[in-house]
Amino acid sequence: MSSTLSKGATRRLGQLGERYARLKSEFRDLGFVCVGSLQSRHLECGKAACRCQRDPATRHGPYHYWTRKVAGKTVAVLIPADDVVLYREWIATNRTLDRVVRQMRQVSARALFLTKAHKVR
Repeated sequence: MSSTLSKGATRRLGQLGERYARLKSEFRDLGFVCVGSLQSRHLECGKAACRCQRDPATRHGPYHYWTRKVAGKTVAVLIPADDVVLYREWIATNRTLDRVVRQMRQVSARALFLTKAHKVR
């Protein structure tokens, strides 16, 4: 295919291939992934005499929730404080994965445009 491309287009296609290979190599270091986000909340309890009813600064918590979409609806799950670091790490890994895949798609689209644009001429 590169025989039908100009030298500049062939060089640019090579650069895109190198960029794509670098992006692919980022997958090697990725660990487990988790879709969603974390929320931490301080809540009032239902006891009328509790300090949290009089002073918002003394609400109970923090309570940590992992939220995500399931069948189009937001689902929240209470998670133990000990698991917050793990969830944050896995969610961050998922965001990295999304970023790398998005960039791979952009590089692929540029490469496709380069090869198609030169075939039309």
